[in-house]
Amino acid sequence: SDAIIRQHKAACLRITALLACKDLLWIGTSAGVVLTLSIPAVSSGTVSGTLRSPLTPMGSAHGHTGHVRFLTSIELPEGFDVNFPLPAYTTAQSGVDGGNGGLQRRDSAHRRASTLLPVKTNQLVISGGDGYEDFRLTNSSETVGRDDSTNHLLLWRV
Repeated sequence: SDAIIRQHKAACLRITALLACKDLLWIGTSAGVVLTLSIPAVSSGTVSGTLRSPLTPMGSAHGHTGHVRFLTSIELPEGFDVNFPLPAYTTAQSGVDGGNGGLQRRDSAHRRASTLLPVKTNQLVISGGDGYEDFRLTNSSETVGRDDSTNHLLLWRV
């Protein structure tokens, strides 16, 4: 039955969401796959035919089981960060009680120490859609399909 679903998704494949962010074109599909495509630099001096290299899309290992409903990007305010994955202590403290859900304010000592680390961007791309699918997994399990109708947000740091 999984093969039939995959075949149907491929046969009915269409683009459902587009976003241009940080020199990448993000493409959401009806199969739940999120693709990125490098946007070539174009200037007023660029003429037709000068972009000879083929554009190759890259697929994300994480996507939705249903349509990608939207793609959007946000910029986190200075001094805020999102931890991926959430540390155990943050997960235990967050939830219904109004926890921070992984958003943390960095103090000035942490900010000074982070100047030695590679620069992290505060730009996030968010996709919304039905279900979550890890496309790296090929074997089926009893949990597959259980949350297909549950809306999920996926976040990428760009």
